[in-house]
Amino acid sequence: MPTLTDEVEYGARGTLGLLVPQANTTAEPEVQALLDTDIALLTGRLTSPQPEMKERLEDFLTGIDGFVSTFSNAPLSGLGFLITGSTYHLTPEQEDAHFAALSTRYGYPVVSAAQSIRRAFACLNAKRIGLVSPYPDWLTQKSATYWKRCGVEICAIDGPETPGGFHNIYTMRNASVLDAAKRLLVHKPDLILLAGAGMPTLGPIMTLSDLGMPAISSNFCMAWQINQMAKGAEDDTTALHKLLKPNAAWRARLIERFPRVKP
Repeated sequence: MPTLTDEVEYGARGTLGLLVPQANTTAEPEVQALLDTDIALLTGRLTSPQPEMKERLEDFLTGIDGFVSTFSNAPLSGLGFLITGSTYHLTPEQEDAHFAALSTRYGYPVVSAAQSIRRAFACLNAKRIGLVSPYPDWLTQKSATYWKRCGVEICAIDGPETPGGFHNIYTMRNASVLDAAKRLLVHKPDLILLAGAGMPTLGPIMTLSDLGMPAISSNFCMAWQINQMAKGAEDDTTALHKLLKPNAAWRARLIERFPRVKP
């Protein structure tokens, strides 16, 4: 018999965990499309009984140990906390310390969505950011304040049309997100950030990239960081630039799985 070198059948380069908000219908399809081969992804739900978003965001962070425990003793190589709103009240230093402590406690890297975006800013040397926010005004302001604390300039903010439905963010469509991003181009940002893990972003990222404007999102950056937790990962900057290329492999995977999404 052959000698098995990996602990489980799927995920020769690593089994990664991802925590996403309870009703989010966008994060998993986007992250899965962006994952490299031989990486297995296990997803857990961030849940809260609170009716208001502000309280749910607090619960997601304060209850993180309970959510991590739902993975039990699965052999995780790392874990992503895919919600930005829960950490906007922290300084970058506080956030880094909090997630470093979690990483030490669990014995594998744990990264937040906002950390992954900050790392992307650094890799891309982006200083002037155009922000597309799907949030209500109070959370958009918290978002802008957070990014400014991180040392970047928010040169303009716009938001996509809110169609309503079961959740204002999760029912947004690529076309309205792209329209909001295009309205920011006149401000000549270094980079456009499509904020919020529930807003569809990969279609707009493809189109904006093809127009010569780099764009990233919470889901995009989290997938990049999860890829970096796997065995044999390239350095951060090389891997990120590869994901942003017009011939990036994830584009074909996304369109094959979801044909309506086209640049």
